[in-house]
Amino acid sequence: MSYSSVAKSPLFKGAELHDNEKSENVLLKEITASHHLIRNNPLLRVGASRFRASCIGGGAKPVFDPKLFSESFIQSYEEWTLYCDFYENTNFAGVQALAVITMLLDGSAFIVRRRTLHRIPLQIQVVSPLSLAIGLERTGSGSYVRGGIMYAKNGKVKKYAFYKLPRDHPDFDEDSVNWIPAEDVIHLRDVVHVSQSTAQPWISPGADFAKQYQDNQTVEIKSRMKRVGQQVFALKENEVSQTASGPASQRTPQRLVHNAGGVTFLNGVKEIKTASPAEIAGNYQEHNNQVLRMIAGLLGITYEMLTGDLTQVNYSSIRAGMINHRRLVGQLRDIVLGPAFNRILGWFIDALHLGTSESLPNYFENPYTYLNPTWIWPEWEEIDPLKAAKALVLEVQNDITSLEEVSNSRGKTLDKHLDGVQRSQEAKQSRGINDAASSAVDDELPDDDDD
Repeated sequence: MSYSSVAKSPLFKGAELHDNEKSENVLLKEITASHHLIRNNPLLRVGASRFRASCIGGGAKPVFDPKLFSESFIQSYEEWTLYCDFYENTNFAGVQALAVITMLLDGSAFIVRRRTLHRIPLQIQVVSPLSLAIGLERTGSGSYVRGGIMYAKNGKVKKYAFYKLPRDHPDFDEDSVNWIPAEDVIHLRDVVHVSQSTAQPWISPGADFAKQYQDNQTVEIKSRMKRVGQQVFALKENEVSQTASGPASQRTPQRLVHNAGGVTFLNGVKEIKTASPAEIAGNYQEHNNQVLRMIAGLLGITYEMLTGDLTQVNYSSIRAGMINHRRLVGQLRDIVLGPAFNRILGWFIDALHLGTSESLPNYFENPYTYLNPTWIWPEWEEIDPLKAAKALVLEVQNDITSLEEVSNSRGKTLDKHLDGVQRSQEAKQSRGINDAASSAVDDELPDDDDD
């Protein structure tokens, strides 16, 4: 998209050529309207909440290698996750959920490290990109500022500028900002390639679809109003000539409708017709469903997850849709959320060394040994649990999947899993409880819903 075509867009309507101040004001209004449009759209809120529930659930938890991390370290981490939120409203799982939904609705999200007076002097805060001083621009021979972000000469981010007060605060000042070093900020966002460009790339994803849905709702309201009061018009048999009468000043217009009490008389009427507006044609429902499908596709969820409508799905179709959704979520977890949580773990280890006497051997010489744990995400419920369980048993028996991988996927180390199994067996034997013989279940019966 060329700059000339962008300049002709409605975004810059009313701005003169090279009038940067007007263009920036219109741009800020467009960005604000875009964010409010998404926040105030109920379907996008529902879709984003369901994506968050599928992606985060009860929160990601690390599996610490007992060879590297002591029991006291693990206990300190678990205690810290209970009060890690800077606003003290939730725990680490809630911070994860807030960061994901902020990234979905606002296009990106910032996780900021805040130093406090707790035993472990660290709390984390989720900040919306609306708090970034995007209007701040500075040039220089070395570092430079663009969109509220300070870059080094080689293009690496050095600092972020956030407003000290919210925009709706009576004392808000665009020049009053806090500069936070890049090592204290995690910027969650999708990777955008240079060649990808649209007419309005600064608008957060979903604004166009949200506006389209809002316009459709407006059309539907107008259509209902017109249906309630449909226009009635009549065709007269003969048009009465107005030239046969006296002067124009003395002409009286012929009345078509006469009301006498509660009775209405139509003068010289041949037939009566009703006019229905074009908006109430039968394709509105299909058009509305198409908008819902676009919103679901934008958020990376299925149409059924967005609307709860399961009338047109079968086992195969819902399974294919859930597989595609889980692939998208898995990619987001691996390339965006996982590295971010590793950095938060690094913040925690730094604060632990400052606030307590605990220390990790050779951490400052080689910290990366400790900063790559296995993050366990909440399990997804299987569409057919019996088939999934039997498939897992076959994978373990044929050495396709190890028991350690199964244990790690459920948030436990292999030793903890086997210790738990051993304690269970010993407890049953001490009470004289014998395992019941397993009955063969034939799950290969034909299922009409599989087609």
